[in-house]
Amino acid sequence: MKGLLRGENIIVEKAQKLISRNFGTAEGNSVILTPEEAAYLVYKGTLEVFSDDEHIVDFDRLFKLCNPVKYFVFQDLRDRGIRVRFLDFGDYFPASEKDCFSVEELKRMCGKKLAIVDEEADVTYFKIETFDGRGNHYEELKKFSSRFSGGYFITENTELYRRYFYGVLRGNRVIMSIYEGLYLMETGIMEADVEKKEVLELARKTIPDFEKIFTVYRDLRERKFMVKTGFKFGSEFRVYEQVKNVSELRHSKYLVKLRSSFNLRELAGDVRLSGAVNKTLIYPILGKSPEYIAVRRVRI
Repeated sequence: MKGLLRGENIIVEKAQKLISRNFGTAEGNSVILTPEEAAYLVYKGTLEVFSDDEHIVDFDRLFKLCNPVKYFVFQDLRDRGIRVRFLDFGDYFPASEKDCFSVEELKRMCGKKLAIVDEEADVTYFKIETFDGRGNHYEELKKFSSRFSGGYFITENTELYRRYFYGVLRGNRVIMSIYEGLYLMETGIMEADVEKKEVLELARKTIPDFEKIFTVYRDLRERKFMVKTGFKFGSEFRVYEQVKNVSELRHSKYLVKLRSSFNLRELAGDVRLSGAVNKTLIYPILGKSPEYIAVRRVRI
């Protein structure tokens, strides 16, 4: 098959079979190919491209006309037998590992697979999905009292830990995080030797992005999840769908990472860490009410 390079397009005469294979755009009896499509066909040995002076246009010259990121994604998908159209890429969104996105931009990709090209031209795929999950964690707590000291809430109500997995057990006391304590104060279950506004003032002074983090904590608790610190996993929280008691504790299912924007190397790192511990990565999007997107690596 032969094509003619005109400007930045390649014209192939009487090649309607290319259209049936999702290559190019039909124009009369001709098919107009992008440089990326033509370069791929040259790479596969099914197309020869010539210039107006009848010199052969080789792959290297065509590649100079290509968007390299889109080309490598197109080549990878086609080599896998996926007949993606170059002009829209269907369910795939090509990107470079050096690209940066906000979580709002990532949200607009929900339902698509993010195809990230690294410095060695390898392509890794990540599925972006809306997350609107609900847990099954229910509690029957009676009112109890606590003390606030050094940023922690302390109580002798050990049932909090043994049955519902609040805080950590130290001797005959449960030591809870500031998020756990504030949430229990808001629900009216826990009384403390300090006013809520004093705790909030301390939290705002000492914890970066406290308001955002606590908003996410509160929302996940209202969705009937049990939420614990995710520090050991480099995230804000690890999330359990249900806790019946600590002796029957199952692994957490999600890691929640708060980011407003990130480069795709960071996203790949977040996903890899989550996958290594068999958890799903969740990014919150904060607006009038929190929304969430889930990201996981997929094989094509």
